[in-house]
Amino acid sequence: MNVRNEHKETEKYPEYSYRTFLIILMVCFLMVGCFKQTEVDTLLSAPEKIEINGRKYVLETYLWRDFQPICPPDGEPLYGIIWVVAVDSQAFPDSVYANCVWVINGHDVWETSPTELVICNNKFEGCLHSGPKWGPNIYVDVVVRIIDSARNQEYLLRASNQYIQMTCK
Repeated sequence: MNVRNEHKETEKYPEYSYRTFLIILMVCFLMVGCFKQTEVDTLLSAPEKIEINGRKYVLETYLWRDFQPICPPDGEPLYGIIWVVAVDSQAFPDSVYANCVWVINGHDVWETSPTELVICNNKFEGCLHSGPKWGPNIYVDVVVRIIDSARNQEYLLRASNQYIQMTCK
């Protein structure tokens, strides 16, 4: 009688490999969490004023959640407007723009791209749509990534303690 031991075929990997795999998987999840925290720390360490080609810029925001009667009972998501402002009041350069915005609420981060981009006098303006349902009546930090395409440079610019308004009736 010729009997094949098919069980041996499945024992290519020793029993401890499963445990090793789980440990490696847990370490990867912890590392991802650490990277996320590092990203939040990097964003929160961004300056509140930057200088590009000898000109200073600051970030201004207006954030709100809509609770008017026509809205869902838990309100509309977060909306906002950002302004990157040239402090010297001179015309805003065409080569400088914001392409990414982070709104930070504790350890929670909403990343979005500004839309409806406009340059008006000394300001670059962008709109934020359909964010999380944080607040209202809380403070968050807002960070934008500024690109200077003429010099191929990137900057982070932060506005701390930005209030999320509530609109109603």
